[in-house]
Amino acid sequence: MNLDLLPPKHSAARSRSPLVKPPLPLLTTCGSSCTQVISASELTDEILTDWDVIRASWPGYRSPFFSHQYLQAVARHCEGIQVALVKNSGRVVAILPFQRLSRRRARPAGAGVNDAHGILALPNSAVSPCDLLRAAGLSSYAFHAAPEQNLGVAEHKLGVVRSFLADLKGDPQGYDHYLLKNSYTVSRQPQKTRRMIRELGPLKFDFDCYDASLLEYLIRLKCEQYSRTHNFQILGVPWIGAMMLDLLCQRDSTVRGVLSVMLCGQQPVAMHFGMAEGDLLHYWFPVYNLKYSVMSPGTQLFLEVCRAATDRGYSAIDMGFGEQDYKVKLTNVVSQMNYGIITSSALRRIAHQSCLAFKSYWRNSPLKGYIKPVIRKLRPNFGGNQY
Repeated sequence: MNLDLLPPKHSAARSRSPLVKPPLPLLTTCGSSCTQVISASELTDEILTDWDVIRASWPGYRSPFFSHQYLQAVARHCEGIQVALVKNSGRVVAILPFQRLSRRRARPAGAGVNDAHGILALPNSAVSPCDLLRAAGLSSYAFHAAPEQNLGVAEHKLGVVRSFLADLKGDPQGYDHYLLKNSYTVSRQPQKTRRMIRELGPLKFDFDCYDASLLEYLIRLKCEQYSRTHNFQILGVPWIGAMMLDLLCQRDSTVRGVLSVMLCGQQPVAMHFGMAEGDLLHYWFPVYNLKYSVMSPGTQLFLEVCRAATDRGYSAIDMGFGEQDYKVKLTNVVSQMNYGIITSSALRRIAHQSCLAFKSYWRNSPLKGYIKPVIRKLRPNFGGNQY
């Protein structure tokens, strides 16, 4: 079986990140509290237990991206992942997983593929976000998908973005029934699926596929999609493909990768790789074969995932932040994620805000469709610093 999960010309070796890796800061104490920065490999069973207790204290930490299992999967393949711990009387009361951008600037662990992040803290822990950063040897922490009410968000956010979730328990007849009844686009899917079956063969669906070669195929299809749309090939980053395989192999872990495959005849027509924990499935990397796009295999895939997820006891499918059309039409719960930067420096905040304003202008520019292909041709790795 071929386990090379990356496009040609990429190595599956551990990412040699250009990020600065200074020596870990010494233990910083203040009264009965202390702040310590450790690498992900130094997390002890006691710390992991405290981590689970903190996550259980607030529903906003429900996403598997807040789990130590996700952090450890990233750290096994990407360098520079660290954890700042605030302890009070020996007990961990706040946690900040991060990755250094430079000696004093940090971003979420896993950066551009991390759909939920921020400081984890016990209620009423009285932790100051800026003091935490200062004790960890950091001057700023930029975030792009922090839940509302997360520690430090209210005073440091610069804006909000919508996040989408499918509540599978919303219709007693099943979420697929809800979509077929309430979405005109989805209501036409049975006709398209019948055509797909006539032309390609019987439909088969595997919700939890273990085949690494099919994960490789998903990554290749996704990279082809990025190329067509002149976007940076996220899944061409070596550590990301390696992390996905790592998560797929975590069969007995409470947080694990889930590969779903829909075939017509013998041909995989649509696939999805996500991350599951408890009764929540995070819908992460869906893709379909472009040859069959007229039959909307991606929509049928999601209907199959909903049915299978419901049968297996999942209560929700989280699609995360972002305004993609498919998220809007396939979900029934909309919330908000926040973006901004935790820093005590007004100049750094203004600089970050200016950078975000430029990116927003670029995304909405009428010239984007003309300039983007040229930039991608001249600089194929443009935008890769986010990963």
